[in-house]
Amino acid sequence: MRPMTLGRALIIINPAARHGETAPLIPVIEELIDGTVEHETVLTERPGHATELAREAVGFHVIIAVGGDGTAHEVLNGIMARPEDDRPAMSILPTGSGNDWRRTLGISKDLVTAVRQVLSGERKRVDVGVCNGTYFANSLAIGLDARVTAKAVEFKVTTGWSGLPLYFRALMYVLLHQFYAHDVRVKLNDGPVQERDILIMALTNGPTYGGGFFINPKAIDDDGLLDMCIIDKISLPSALWRLPFVVTGKHKWMSMVHMQRHARVELWSDAPVAGQVDGEVLLSDHYEVSVIAAGLEVIVPRPE
Repeated sequence: MRPMTLGRALIIINPAARHGETAPLIPVIEELIDGTVEHETVLTERPGHATELAREAVGFHVIIAVGGDGTAHEVLNGIMARPEDDRPAMSILPTGSGNDWRRTLGISKDLVTAVRQVLSGERKRVDVGVCNGTYFANSLAIGLDARVTAKAVEFKVTTGWSGLPLYFRALMYVLLHQFYAHDVRVKLNDGPVQERDILIMALTNGPTYGGGFFINPKAIDDDGLLDMCIIDKISLPSALWRLPFVVTGKHKWMSMVHMQRHARVELWSDAPVAGQVDGEVLLSDHYEVSVIAAGLEVIVPRPE
């Protein structure tokens, strides 16, 4: 590999990512990177540690997160907590369970290829979502799919599964045992407050979440808007036969599906509703969501 002008890089590795399978990859990553770019490698020791490391890093031009979407989420929030004129660029080496943001950035799931892509990559600016003060790179979901995320976190520990199979197993459990909609009030941009009965609301920068569900298949991460998919209340039998269309991103034609793009969305509920940002679970009765256009510089593969 030929050196490129990344500048000095901080590589933050989560050794616990993908059930600890990232830890044995650390020597491989070091061997692949050694001699190509000036860098320092640090390992996370606990939840939230990657945020601290990224926020407090000094003298680095780029921070590379090694792990899954959770690790990337932490690093992003550390970078965005810094002053606007002191934010390093960011990239990822995906070694986690879901890795939806790597799809959005176009980075390979193969580690050797991903290292090559990042080291020889180019810089671009992408949008960053904000939900209740927390930044997200790829996705926010409220309602049923957030309950699926919470169940997937549980199943990840108890089964050792990962990726799309893990999310699909969690989805089937929630559909059969925790299937219900939410009476909410929604405000889109500066429009009026609407009463809605929703099953799902998903706001994304990228096309997928949950390890590969194409919830917003036409989402673009640098258009200054969040792609939104709302699925209205439907019956369980209706949800089950429509599920394959949602997985593959072929659901836009359905009458209960509403796909739009917005810069700001606000949601209220009389009772707390489950949410998730980049796979991290939330619970709130008020969600205030916006987008920071071109808020983050990232390293992505060069077009081939």
